[in-house]
Amino acid sequence: MNSSRLSPPVWPVWLWLTALTLLLALLSEWHGSTLLATLALGGAWLKGVAIVESLMALRHAPLWLRGIVHGWLLLVCGGLLISFA
Repeated sequence: MNSSRLSPPVWPVWLWLTALTLLLALLSEWHGSTLLATLALGGAWLKGVAIVESLMALRHAPLWLRGIVHGWLLLVCGGLLISFA
């Protein structure tokens, strides 16, 4: 027999990512605020975590692989945040 794990539906993640993208697009219309840039990067980081954990299915991956991917995401977002200062 071929038994496979049932994965959760993907549409709630896509819906959440779409709503967050629209919110960040609205925030980007306001210019010149470091706080808004920080919020936008925080939202991008949240989107990245959602994509990595849910859509790339790293939730069940080895800890070292999850650490590398999350570390890369944190490094990119942190580097962009430093570049705003």
